[in-house]
Amino acid sequence: MTRVTRTTACLAGAGLTLGLLAAPATASSAPADPVTTLLGSLLGESSSSDGSQPAARQRSSYGRTSAPDGTLRSGCHNYRYGYRLRPPTSDWTLETFLRDRTGEGIASGVFISDSDPRAQHSHFRFCRYSTRAGRFTIRALMHWYGPTGAEHQVWLEPSHFRLSRPS
Repeated sequence: MTRVTRTTACLAGAGLTLGLLAAPATASSAPADPVTTLLGSLLGESSSSDGSQPAARQRSSYGRTSAPDGTLRSGCHNYRYGYRLRPPTSDWTLETFLRDRTGEGIASGVFISDSDPRAQHSHFRFCRYSTRAGRFTIRALMHWYGPTGAEHQVWLEPSHFRLSRPS
């Protein structure tokens, strides 16, 4: 067995074992296994004493993006958009992606809790010669980090705006 194969096999075995140990207990009247509860909490999973799962949070409750309709001007310009976040922790990162009417990515942005507020306006910069008027979509991926450093992520609901041709 080569070194890479051996390492891969060890990692796969460890992942399988950890996955089996951290599997949620079946719903019953008996309390959850303490080892499973401990491993679940270390992995960022929450549980209650009756083994039931907490209610899932809607992705729209984590935040939103928005942009006003406008005119696609000649040349290269900044087009305003904004975001408002409600992350579960104060350590987060937001990635924004602008897609044109064909679905092609034309601009992006990144915001980090260390230097950016939870709500602000920013700008996408793109040029008229490389895109056409129509409906644009903002997609946003929010990451947040728990107290143990565990990373979580959620795609926010996409938002849309229109840029029309100049009259």
